[in-house]
Amino acid sequence: MTRHCVVLGIMLVLSACANAGGSAPPQYRGAQQAQPMQPMQPSQYGQYQQPVFMQPEPTQRIPRDDLCRSRLYLGLIGQHEGSVVFSSLPGRTRVVKPAETEEGGDGFLQDMQPDPPFVEIREYLAGQILYAPAIRAVRLGDALGPIERDRLTVELDRNGYVAALSCR
Repeated sequence: MTRHCVVLGIMLVLSACANAGGSAPPQYRGAQQAQPMQPMQPSQYGQYQQPVFMQPEPTQRIPRDDLCRSRLYLGLIGQHEGSVVFSSLPGRTRVVKPAETEEGGDGFLQDMQPDPPFVEIREYLAGQILYAPAIRAVRLGDALGPIERDRLTVELDRNGYVAALSCR
């Protein structure tokens, strides 16, 4: 009986050593890798050493190229214009969409020609109550007007889906 207990004890000790040496702690998603500890001075023994990943960082500011906070609205990309309330976006908003001109012509030849470089532009103000569609202007794509860094520009594709957001 004693012999079996000794053998069992030795096997438990060996298996515990094998498990401890052969397995690594699980890595959790988003967990920081262990930072090497700085050598301690003799006067620092017994003091808490804060890990590098727990040290405070300054709050990130809005970059100068995103004054209209377009990065907050990146979730609108891929949404149809009918599901976006443009007048509720803060600040000034400009919607740019490829436009068709009302020029007459042969439908067969018109299908073979490339699309004209016209765009439809709609301007909105924050809190604007819309009882009718906003005023629309059709212009050449090259004449979009001056760049204003605090104006949110929403670019739609030909089918009316949000393709890009930028400050201009």
